[in-house]
Amino acid sequence: MRTTISIPDDLYAEAKALTGTRPFSDFAGEAIQARIVHLKRERLALEMEAGYRAEAESLSLAADWADVETEGL
Repeated sequence: MRTTISIPDDLYAEAKALTGTRPFSDFAGEAIQARIVHLKRERLALEMEAGYRAEAESLSLAADWADVETEGL
């Protein structure tokens, strides 16, 4: 897909210097993809943390593990 974005001149110059002969659009696409992966991982970590906290506050696990805690005692 073709699109137009505005980025600061110094950021473009630095990115262009690092890409060498590769097309800038390839570099930009890879950078966006890497950022998307990072954001998805952050979101998943937050969701997992919220789930763990909710489960820890729930008494449902206590009943499930009651027999295990007393095995062999």
